Amino acid sequence: MEYSTGDTVKFKLESGEIQEGDVQFIERRRSKDILYISSFNRWDRVPEDRIIARVGKNESVQMKNRTSQGERSAT
Repeated sequence: MEYSTGDTVKFKLESGEIQEGDVQFIERRRSKDILYISSFNRWDRVPEDRIIARVGKNESVQMKNRTSQGERSAT
């Protein structure tokens, strides 16, 4: 699957944890592409084969606007 800068993707870390982030830079290589993704408060260098899915724009906005139990609105 082709990815571009600005796409929001779900990816798997080496630990097996699944995270979501925005593609900031793509390093094109012969064997496979490396995506540099900003997620939470860090950057991750992720090979293309560890990308699980591209997240749609609507899903991404919903994820960012979620509230925890007890909160009345997202800030």
